[in-house]
Parts: sequence; C-alpha cells; structure tokens
Amino acid sequence: MAEFQCTLPISYRRKIASTEFSPRGNALEKHDDPEPKFVLLWYPSEVAAPTDGHAERIAFDATCYPPTDLGVKVGDRIELPGEGWFRVVAVSNYDNNPYFVPGIVDVKLRRVDG
Repeated sequence: MAEFQCTLPISYRRKIASTEFSPRGNALEKHDDPEPKFVLLWYPSEVAAPTDGHAERIAFDATCYPPTDLGVKVGDRIELPGEGWFRVVAVSNYDNNPYFVPGIVDVKLRRVDG
C-alpha cells in the first residue's frame, strides 16, 4: 500500500445534473462553483496525440493526478494554474490492485475554449 501527498493546487468544478436545454434541444452542462483542491501532479501535453486509425484512443491536452477520494468524473472541469480550464474526458483508477493502492487517478483533460 502507498499513499501520495497531493500538494499542487488546482480549481475543481464538479458537473451537476441539469434540466435546462439549449434552443436546439441539447442538454446544457452545469457545474458547481470552483473549489480549491490539491493534486499530486499535472502537466500539459507537448503535442496532440494522433487518434486517426486507432480505436479507443482519446485526444487530450493535459494530464492530472488527483486523489481518488475527490471522485473526479468525466465531464467535470479542472483549472490548471497558468493553463486555463479543462474538461475531464477520461479517468483511470489504479486502486484495483490488491498489493498497491496509490490513492490517485490518472485524468485526461481537453482544453475548454470560451
């Protein structure tokens, strides 16, 4: 068993259920107010990963490693200091191993424009 100390600050906005729709009938995304949180590590991607011709590959702009107990889910928003806001597009939890429970998740992020 291992536990990592999360010391890098971010802002986190959890996606919440919405009953509002756009004029075109699409459900609107809503998020809680930003909360300061701490993560183990984050870094922006240097180059975009090619996705053409690769099944199941996800394009992302940054990676973040928040603690498991934060409960990050796809659709949540994370602000990386100096980099702006990002949308969570994938979450990988490594706590399923019975011999090593790191207490962090690997989160892939896409930049939010606008």
